[in-house]
Amino acid sequence: MTIGQHRVAFISSTTEAPGVASFTFARPVGYLFDPGQFLSLTLQTREGEQTKHFTICSSPGDADLMITTRLTGSAFKDELLALEPEQGVGITDPRGAMTLDPGVEKVAFLVGGVGVTPARCIIRDAVQRGGGPKFLVFYGNLDQGSIPFLEEFDAYEREHPGIAFVHVLAEPKAGWSGETGFITAAIVRRHVDPLDGWYWVAAGPPAMIDAMKLVLADLDVPRERVSLESFAGYE
Repeated sequence: MTIGQHRVAFISSTTEAPGVASFTFARPVGYLFDPGQFLSLTLQTREGEQTKHFTICSSPGDADLMITTRLTGSAFKDELLALEPEQGVGITDPRGAMTLDPGVEKVAFLVGGVGVTPARCIIRDAVQRGGGPKFLVFYGNLDQGSIPFLEEFDAYEREHPGIAFVHVLAEPKAGWSGETGFITAAIVRRHVDPLDGWYWVAAGPPAMIDAMKLVLADLDVPRERVSLESFAGYE
């Protein structure tokens, strides 16, 4: 199958947390995607032309396209940071199967850092449409100042009874009363019955996915109730 290519203009970038930024691009006319899909972005870097894959972090209802990524100091990420407004870049049509079945009523995410991008897109879409499944997000980060989209997620939780976040911090600062360490089966069980109709989604680097596979196995979640999305390039 031939994947469609587009030339789009860079609009702006926003720091989401230390070492994490979002990049917004003009959306081509007629560019449609399902929440949870990804695109490929091509840049000319100091090491030559490179193409990387990114979950679309904006929702289908947003006017522009946004990706969110960790800034690793690679040639590709440095070129992202150096983009000027209106500068052209290449993107592909969306693809990927991390999308929710319309019949799913309760979705739980196991994510960390920029692995939250599929969850952000899916939840943002449901909020904008005014309906959708019940969402529970177990979200691992370093500390209180390292949580991408924290204000947005707090607003969703305040304004929508069916959306909840469980923040799990590896090295929380003083005053933190929430979960600590890493996402474990014990933490999940403290907040929800994992077998009570939930569909489970884990997204992040390969090491995170391997760890969440063990958590889901410990929880006895059937494989048909799980979707996994591994982000390469962060090891």
